[in-house]
Amino acid sequence: MKKVLSVLMVCFMIGSFLVGCGEKEKKNPSTENNSGEASTSNKDDKDPVKLIVWGGVPGESGPQDLVDAWNASHPEIQVEYVRFVNDDTGNTKLDTAILSGEQIDLFFTYGVDLMKKRVDSGMLENLDTDEITAFIKEHIAGEGDGMVRIDGGLYAIPTVREPYGIMLNKGMLDEAGITIPDNWTVEEFMDIAKQLTTEKDGKKVYGASIVIQGGLPLDISQAVLGGDHFYKASGDESNFDDETFKANAKLKELMDAGAAMPYEEVFSRKLDTYAHPAYLGSEIAMTHFSAWMLRYVKDLENYPHDFVTTFATFPTTEKGVANNYQAFLNNFICMNSKSAHKEEAMAFMKYWLTEGSKYMYKAGKMSVWKEADPEEATKAILGDNAEQLFDVEAYKKVMFNPDSQYIIDTVTVAYPQLLEVYKEESEMYFLNNTTLEEYLSNTKKRADQEIKKALK
Repeated sequence: MKKVLSVLMVCFMIGSFLVGCGEKEKKNPSTENNSGEASTSNKDDKDPVKLIVWGGVPGESGPQDLVDAWNASHPEIQVEYVRFVNDDTGNTKLDTAILSGEQIDLFFTYGVDLMKKRVDSGMLENLDTDEITAFIKEHIAGEGDGMVRIDGGLYAIPTVREPYGIMLNKGMLDEAGITIPDNWTVEEFMDIAKQLTTEKDGKKVYGASIVIQGGLPLDISQAVLGGDHFYKASGDESNFDDETFKANAKLKELMDAGAAMPYEEVFSRKLDTYAHPAYLGSEIAMTHFSAWMLRYVKDLENYPHDFVTTFATFPTTEKGVANNYQAFLNNFICMNSKSAHKEEAMAFMKYWLTEGSKYMYKAGKMSVWKEADPEEATKAILGDNAEQLFDVEAYKKVMFNPDSQYIIDTVTVAYPQLLEVYKEESEMYFLNNTTLEEYLSNTKKRADQEIKKALK
């Protein structure tokens, strides 16, 4: 399956051209079902059905345009979009609203750990139906490969593909005379971060930010190992004693050397999930990114800056070690198992995944729809003044890397608990409360205990 996925990035780029040559009659994917009849059961009713959709992307960044377009062409089904902030507080608010019975027909989940929790809590409708299988095969790139399944069931469909990498302040690189080497290693990443650490106009500039995902170190291990990197192949033991996790841990040396923003500052300023304010404020020279973060780079009103952003792939552990797992399928659209309008919700879900996906380019979302045009997406994501803000060729090299493969998690035993253990132990390590050896040992021990507990 991984071989199949490895060519999807290329297929995605040329897919739109091939589709344009086909003679197959176009269907409207948002209104078809197994019988070929319209799925809007109340089309003759006087009052429209109202759907409520919760998502983490600000409405003005694309979702509201998508909803407005749907509402204009579907008077029988009117949709309201509600934004929640995709952090711990926002996700708790969403979960509370669903469990209290508030009307939420569709919502977005941004991570396997949350998906697992929500499946276990009975919030998600099982989407394993012949209708959905046929829809995915006909309309979604990969035709089902890369879908995350929880305990064997399909509970959500990814709406976007998210390659990721490192974004860098090109002005700082040029001033320091630095060229990012191809297939750079973590040692080279750290050396460059130290070279970029300086003072400018009396302010400290850190070479890098190394904290991501609510408190974890940059995940060099995942880029090398791919999905399920928390687990041994057997699935009944954690993998935190793998050598690649030492590469993640090694990055702390940058904090110790004053070349990466200290954990205390990252935490207090809530930069552990979204580091773009520090990057765009020229407080750090490089940080991780995915295309959705570029909407902030384009936002010169709230984040004024005068430098060009360039891009590089994630570093690997050492020379010669492949690290091709640098893309996710993400932004999972889910149906509330308690929705009173499942047929209508399904129709809107299909629209979001296909025709409506173009409205999400503005938010930096690259559609999984087979017919999506990558050139159109690139132009929309980088904006009208792309050359003034971005190194466009470097962007394309990272985003459309033909060697890139999707990270697919297939093992989810105690996944939320393992992620929490990893965060807690990483915090202890970043705050110098544990040594490197204690950090890795404690993480491994606690993770194994959580897996055993879940398997009992």
